Amino acid sequence: MSLSIGQLSKKADVPIDTIRYYEKVGVLDRIQRSENNYRVYTEQTLNDLLFIKHCRELDISLSDIKTLKEMKAQPKQACTKIDNLVDKYLNEVSEKIERLLLLKESLIDLKQHCSTNRTVDECGILKELQSSP
Repeated sequence: MSLSIGQLSKKADVPIDTIRYYEKVGVLDRIQRSENNYRVYTEQTLNDLLFIKHCRELDISLSDIKTLKEMKAQPKQACTKIDNLVDKYLNEVSEKIERLLLLKESLIDLKQHCSTNRTVDECGILKELQSSP
């Protein structure tokens, strides 16, 4: 099965510009061209693109996606490197959650300076935001 870039874009639900970018940076293998110089995509390209899309949804970087693709190409190799990679992302997510919880606490604190019966010039939130941390 061969697909045009537009067909590939629709099937994978990935913008055409993103497909071209993935090719340019080498995360998606260079595509063969037809006699009339159009890119010709295969089922394997679609599978690769869906893999990349799923990785990006998990916030995996393009360089780490390249690493994962290289690992996929060596199926008999130990997967320790892949486990370590996922651990790195789990740690990053945990750190983000901690920062978001601190942000939430700060916003709750800020909200407590508010009263609905005040004017803007009496607004406790604005006054608190103007004061030094």
